[in-house]
Amino acid sequence: MCKITAQTIVADGAAVGTALENLGTAIQAEDPSLATSLESAGEAVVNATQNWKDGDALTEVEDAEEAAIAVLDVIPVTSAFAPLVAIAFAALNLLISNAQTQTTQTGNAVADAHTLLTHAAQRTSPWQGKAKIEHNPFHSVRKNFENTWNKAAAPLGVKLVTV
Repeated sequence: MCKITAQTIVADGAAVGTALENLGTAIQAEDPSLATSLESAGEAVVNATQNWKDGDALTEVEDAEEAAIAVLDVIPVTSAFAPLVAIAFAALNLLISNAQTQTTQTGNAVADAHTLLTHAAQRTSPWQGKAKIEHNPFHSVRKNFENTWNKAAAPLGVKLVTV
């Protein structure tokens, strides 16, 4: 996928964390407890990533992302917000897999992408395989996430993500 830099960690964390917070706000009336958990998970992802620097351990970042996935996993796949939950899961799963495959990445884009996707496919979750984040080769991964999220969020009345 790509070698992790402080800039990508901060921006990716802000995008996905903000998306989780926006989803929490949207479901507040339907399920206040779950909404609070989503908002807290989003805030934790943003906080864990905002001060990360090149060379820092990724443990805190991965822990926050894993905790966010745990919150997503309790949301029923029949939820009206299922498309957004699936997109958020896919993004978090790819971010974690990217972090966990850093030592095996070679710089060969095709081989690194295969390694990343193979690793990501190993996670067990009701959301596994439920979303496809668009791929525009002229956009960053984060921008592709934002575009995918925003297309699904707008019809549901969920606040859009722009980082």
